[in-house]
Amino acid sequence: MAMQDSYNRTIDYLRISITDKCNLKCVYCKPKASLKHFSGSEVLTSEEIIRLVRIAHKYGVKKVRLTGGEPLMRKDVVQLISSIKRIGIPDLSLTTNGIMLADLAEDLKKAGLDRVNISLDSMNAERFKTITNGGDLDRVLKALDAAEKNGFSPVKINIVPIRGFNDDEIISFASLTLSKDYHIRFIEFMPVGCNEIWEKGKCISAAEVIERISTLGELTHLEFKGKGPSRNYQLKGARGIIGVISPITDHFCKFCNRLRLTADGKIRPCLFSNVEIDVRTPMKNGATDEEIDKLFCHAIEVKPERHLLDKDTNSSKFLQAMSKIGG
Repeated sequence: MAMQDSYNRTIDYLRISITDKCNLKCVYCKPKASLKHFSGSEVLTSEEIIRLVRIAHKYGVKKVRLTGGEPLMRKDVVQLISSIKRIGIPDLSLTTNGIMLADLAEDLKKAGLDRVNISLDSMNAERFKTITNGGDLDRVLKALDAAEKNGFSPVKINIVPIRGFNDDEIISFASLTLSKDYHIRFIEFMPVGCNEIWEKGKCISAAEVIERISTLGELTHLEFKGKGPSRNYQLKGARGIIGVISPITDHFCKFCNRLRLTADGKIRPCLFSNVEIDVRTPMKNGATDEEIDKLFCHAIEVKPERHLLDKDTNSSKFLQAMSKIGG
């Protein structure tokens, strides 16, 4: 039986950052200055992650997403996925930049991974290289093919449209759904604390994204089931789905069902909050399952009603780097 927080939201989703390392340096994610990574001893071990997932599952968590950094950089990722799946998690997914996915897709599927989200902010090779500070678009396109071939369904593509940067590709991305069974998700540009290119005027609202896409044809608004953050639409005759995620202009906090576990073992009840519950230190110090149970339940109890990004973007000061917390 899943637990409810103080605002009667059922908490059944855990996002786990398994590394803060990444093989790309996307301009809206990392600061230009060198980012110091967690030391090996600071990062949760596989045994600690599995233990926390087992406890979370006992309290009703049925959906787990592995993030980073770039989670595929973790050498034991396949074994970790297999162990988490054996706990009984029915919905196990992973968010990746796709650079390493093509080579690992078959093994990940065999281990029990259900779905993948691939971050892709441009289909122009030179622009992609600029946005990611050197990334190879061809490798991501091969990752999309490998994801389809290995039965990851649906394949989701995340794009952050930024005005004057890549927003001229909104129509191109949306058009992919006409022939492909992709879920294309447009995520509003957020004022991450370390983000040196953030300006409010660069944020393309979800409403504007939908307005632009509607020029492609009849657009049906699909039923919102009140769980995930994406408001979904479908073009007439399309195979795939278009989603918009609007943390700035139309927050979805009243439906939020998630907790985040950082790579260094802190549970964050809300992404944009300074509240963290340390579970790594107690585990290192020999805490019993009952003691970790209490910390996990406390994280649910202190989950705030909502973030305040739409009222004060300075509230993002607690979010210094997405790679540190988990995308």
